[in-house]
Amino acid sequence: MSIEKKRNLLRISREKLRNPNFNPDSKPANKPSVREPKVRINNAPTGMELPVSRIKTTVKSEYHGKNLYPDYIGKYKGSTFIVAGCGSSINYFNDLSKYYIIGVNDIERVLVPDFLVVVNDFRTFTRGRWDYVKESTSPVIFSHLDNPGPITRSSHLAKIKTGERNQARLDQFQVVDHTMNSPYMAAIIAYQLGATKIGMIGVDFTNDHFFSKSGSHKLSKHIKNIDAEYGLLRENLEKRGVKVANLSPISQLESWPRMDLNSFDAL
Repeated sequence: MSIEKKRNLLRISREKLRNPNFNPDSKPANKPSVREPKVRINNAPTGMELPVSRIKTTVKSEYHGKNLYPDYIGKYKGSTFIVAGCGSSINYFNDLSKYYIIGVNDIERVLVPDFLVVVNDFRTFTRGRWDYVKESTSPVIFSHLDNPGPITRSSHLAKIKTGERNQARLDQFQVVDHTMNSPYMAAIIAYQLGATKIGMIGVDFTNDHFFSKSGSHKLSKHIKNIDAEYGLLRENLEKRGVKVANLSPISQLESWPRMDLNSFDAL
């Protein structure tokens, strides 16, 4: 008997001890739309790159001009948006093709967004992260910087103007208010584009990015204040009839209602 066959018999015996009804020939149950994370390497060294599986998207946006205001305001009225940060909960999803995706930074490691938001100078990106921004294929790249860095498709840049911190003045379309991280600005831009539903994924503030064992989040010490700012943003969005959800099961943000994709679709 081969070693492989012995191992398989041992596995079946163990499964029967755990579950008397175990059938080795049965087919696995259908997987839910929100999957288990692709990567679980708890003891991997800090800085280790992790394998990434592509998430399906369908790009539906168009380049309308060089400025958020007035070129894009209300152009996608009534649409459902997903704000995609770079937290590890991205690994729970495999198909976001029916939503408009507004991503940040090097999100194109895993998906092609309809809109990309980049508000950091390229010199602040480490370990080759800027390469994914530089080669972005998103139809629209929003930035407040005149020249955020060497972007191959710079003709797709659209300028935004930053406003005030923790104001969430949604209808002052000339500016985009901010907090300490870019998904907050992406959510405001989604509203200004015309979103009536906004979900967040990858806005976690937990250890590690979805693509790397990068260690503790640099803003984790500020999570209480940031969560309060997202709470004000939620309040202002809901006053305007916009439905919001935190689609990450591991996010440290508590101010947005947490739900899965099915519940979000039913809102």
